[in-house]
Amino acid sequence: MKESIERMRQYFDAQEQLRERVLKLSREIIRASARAIAAMHRGDVGSANEFLANAHGLLSQLNEVVKVELTFAESGLVQTARQEYCEAVLVKSLTSERKIPSPEELGIPYKPYLAALADTTGELRRHVLDLIRADKLTQAEGMLKSIEEIFEALMEFDYPDAILPGMRHRQDRVRRVLEQTRGDLTLALRQQRLERALQRGEASE
Repeated sequence: MKESIERMRQYFDAQEQLRERVLKLSREIIRASARAIAAMHRGDVGSANEFLANAHGLLSQLNEVVKVELTFAESGLVQTARQEYCEAVLVKSLTSERKIPSPEELGIPYKPYLAALADTTGELRRHVLDLIRADKLTQAEGMLKSIEEIFEALMEFDYPDAILPGMRHRQDRVRRVLEQTRGDLTLALRQQRLERALQRGEASE
């Protein structure tokens, strides 16, 4: 019996060590991904790339760990780490190239990928507002189209929570983001047209 107890203790000691490593890596990925998005909004491309590269390396380590112990693969923190990294990459790709990389390209499972895609719209809305303030309305219209594309893509996934948890809530949230952003951009475009009309009127006098 003592030998059995010792084997079991060694097993659970190893499990605890793996769990601690998973928690540490997941938190570091989430932190690096958040810093990457913040750097993008500041226009600090160098720092954003550095944080993303760091998050990518950490995610590779995390994926290796969960391969060893699959019970950790579906844990909430692991899924959150994958989601946050994916969101950061999507924001970078959409704001710089207007491109949406696939989950296969990013090496992210479907559930955290779709969650990240939905959350990306909030960051794109923030980017649109920054563009409006900078009077870059053509670029803002391009970002609005990206939000529309994401919303249309997410609406293809009409599954119950047992299959795809939280998707309907995310669809509703993205719909609100889209409507609010469209309204803000519409007002900005109207204001721009009014200002140009006034300028033409002054020029003709």
